[in-house]
Amino acid sequence: MLAEAEAAIVKRVEAILAPFEVSIAPFPGDSDAQTKPGRKGQIFIGYKRSRFRPTSFQPMTCEIIAEFELSLQLRDLRTHRGAYPLLDTVRYAVTGLIPLKGPLSKCYPVQEGFVKTEDGIWYYALVVAVAMMQIEGQQPYTAADIDYLERDPALGVRPYNATQIQVAVRRSRVDELPDNVVDRTFTVIETVPTGLMDFSSTEAGQYIEIL
Repeated sequence: MLAEAEAAIVKRVEAILAPFEVSIAPFPGDSDAQTKPGRKGQIFIGYKRSRFRPTSFQPMTCEIIAEFELSLQLRDLRTHRGAYPLLDTVRYAVTGLIPLKGPLSKCYPVQEGFVKTEDGIWYYALVVAVAMMQIEGQQPYTAADIDYLERDPALGVRPYNATQIQVAVRRSRVDELPDNVVDRTFTVIETVPTGLMDFSSTEAGQYIEIL
């Protein structure tokens, strides 16, 4: 799931930063293979680290806060100010991104800042985190929908919407009770791909009667 999350972040940044004509790629496997940025600059994206917190022991369930680093490298011999609009746009692109199918876990910025300047190249780093879940006996999440990753976040389109269905079990007259007494209710919260369940919130909250 780390590879899928990284690929989703790369895809989103590529889509949103297209007007900047910046080179965007995952970190190369060999640090010596990193190229110097061209006139427009470059961004490398890669997994940094994870923190774990157990939330249940039956089954064993861990919350994972995975962090990914976006390294911005700009060639500017005169000023560092060219990095500012790029940093703003990168932050905009990844904030709220849902990189994986599954629980509604969104990317959020953790930290960003200046790293160094070397040979006329300015280095900045932005670290983003995304919450994941590891459950005993379950396979990792898969990647989110590609067309969603290419959309502008301002459109407000997310690949998976939370749907709540309330179910009521009713019973007939028993022991002098009136008809249609609600015996118990169940609430099921599920995440489904957008478009598969297209109904209003009023309809989503209606009772489903079990006769």
